[in-house]
Amino acid sequence: MLDVTPENLYDEIQSAEAFRDEHLEYFDDLVEQFIGPAYRGSTGTDNYLPENHVYEYLSLTVPRLIYDNPRVNVATRRPATQGGIAISLEHGINRWIRDVDARRVLQRIAYDMLLGFGVCITLEEQIMGYETIDAGAPHWPTIYRISPKRWFMDPIATDISEARYCGHRWIRDKSDLLMEASVDPSWNADVIEALSTDDNVNEMRDKSGSSPTRNELVCYEVWVPEIHHEQSPGPEFGFNGSIYTMAVSGNDSGEDSVRADFIRKPRPYYGPPSGPYTLFGSYSVPDCPYPLSPLVATLPQAMELNEHVRSATRSAAQYKRLVLVDAKNKKLVQDVKNQPDNYVIPVDGIDKDSIIPIEMGGITNQQLTYMQVARERLDRNSGVQDAQRGVVTGEATATEVQVAESAGGLRFAHIHRQYQDAVRNVMNKVGWYLYHDDRVVFPLGKEAAMQLGVEEPIFQGGIAAQITGASYQDLELEIDTYSMQKSNEPLLQKRASDAFGLVVQAAQIIPQTPFLDWDSLLKKLGDAMNVPELGELIDMEMMAMMLQQQQQQAAMEAQASQSAPPSSGGGSSRDLVADRVKEMQKAGL
Repeated sequence: MLDVTPENLYDEIQSAEAFRDEHLEYFDDLVEQFIGPAYRGSTGTDNYLPENHVYEYLSLTVPRLIYDNPRVNVATRRPATQGGIAISLEHGINRWIRDVDARRVLQRIAYDMLLGFGVCITLEEQIMGYETIDAGAPHWPTIYRISPKRWFMDPIATDISEARYCGHRWIRDKSDLLMEASVDPSWNADVIEALSTDDNVNEMRDKSGSSPTRNELVCYEVWVPEIHHEQSPGPEFGFNGSIYTMAVSGNDSGEDSVRADFIRKPRPYYGPPSGPYTLFGSYSVPDCPYPLSPLVATLPQAMELNEHVRSATRSAAQYKRLVLVDAKNKKLVQDVKNQPDNYVIPVDGIDKDSIIPIEMGGITNQQLTYMQVARERLDRNSGVQDAQRGVVTGEATATEVQVAESAGGLRFAHIHRQYQDAVRNVMNKVGWYLYHDDRVVFPLGKEAAMQLGVEEPIFQGGIAAQITGASYQDLELEIDTYSMQKSNEPLLQKRASDAFGLVVQAAQIIPQTPFLDWDSLLKKLGDAMNVPELGELIDMEMMAMMLQQQQQQAAMEAQASQSAPPSSGGGSSRDLVADRVKEMQKAGL
């Protein structure tokens, strides 16, 4: 079991932070390249990069990853006992996504993921503004971005799922912590009071020492999944692992050392077994828990391209075109010097060697050729081609453009899938709180009211397993494939038109082909058309009921026609059959 004494836990944290910093060595450089020298008011050329590959890559990729809020679909492996719960949870998560505007946080994490790796923490907090709901103190899942430079995990693990601890640093005013300790006995006021303030605060914020002093403390929050606190009710009640909160400050004795201590009592962690943190990454690296960013992988090639472009820029700046004139002919010197461009100067008896134009400096063909080679190599490795940039020069054939778009699209599709999986993990954690905690209470809104047939639906968390015999693991949560991407109006109109035609056509064919699995077929078509609710537009149960009624009606009519007496002219045979059917219906046949 992991040694979680303050001294050893701080040693673990220092080791984890050193390992993390190895993977963030170029993080700040990439950020500086992204923003350019003019962002902070500097227009100097020392750090100027003519080929801003980082900005180009981020501007093309981030909108593909997260352009709009995600939309969640929830299914279940127990449709009979858990079907209603899945529908309610789906409405709850989607309502929560809109209320908190999850896109705002997920977009910031997308930049982190492409520059290095991204981290999201999912917590549960009290809702503000719903005090009128008669359900105690309503709670609310919340997500936050954590700076990659403030997060750490077990450096010995080969994957985050194997990490024996994860955590992050945060900053709080010492006075705020003391105030919280005065009302919450879990905080250790004596330890907080003894800590020196503002140690490593500016370093953590990457600020210079000129910023004002705010009497703050740098604190650590560490989640250890393998240790279950003695006061923990246990995993069966939703408590998984323990949370340790500690702070570090300089030693009062003046020695070159620090003092680490818990500023809060260790407490059970109430949350999903996967923990509060979600790691975002583009590519997995064998036997290493930190993912690989595409910008880090291609950084040497981008730096090489910029070096050659800057060299060509310097050569272009040194370019000069001079005219050598015979110094003895003073008039010719003045005429060449003073006349405008393309002016014809008549000169008697001029010698061809009297005027000699010469050029110095400038870009050479070798520089142009190698810049093109370096640029093509960077584009090939990063997947950013002219087709992705939206630039079609007409030089390539349609087939070549299609092949380049397909290759680049496949690479972007992988990154998008990695990002979408991480978002799904975040929503799984959000759904865990909505499913388990009965303190989660909030209104669902108009859309849910229309679909559920309830005038004002309220989501209430806390699903008892003994009621349904099911658990949260029986639920299947997926992100709509295209929900986070940009869709233009013509495409939306085409999808709606295609869906309408398909539903009308299918409704006519389904009764004639009951041997086909129409539910699965319509679901696959809906996923392909980005209309996930396509299968729900046809009520299969009502259609089956109508077919059964039609068959019963036809059978009764057939039976009535066989037993009806011959017509004697008192009415048509159709009227007699209809009367017979009514008599049988009244008799309950």
